[in-house]
Amino acid sequence: MEEFLDKKCYLSIEIDGRNFYYLCALITSISETHISFNDLTNNNSPHTYRKSDVVEIKLSNKNSNGN
Repeated sequence: MEEFLDKKCYLSIEIDGRNFYYLCALITSISETHISFNDLTNNNSPHTYRKSDVVEIKLSNKNSNGN
């Protein structure tokens, strides 16, 4: 997962059966247990999740406006 550090990514997160999708997330930190990013489509809002909750991560071709 470290190869995504400082890159814009698409993220799919699942927590307690709920899915969260981030179309343009700038990955800011990756530790042994957690991943942190800024959601560029939502005023750069910061988020941190457990790496075990990440269902999918891949490079995003979306712009910060979601297009």
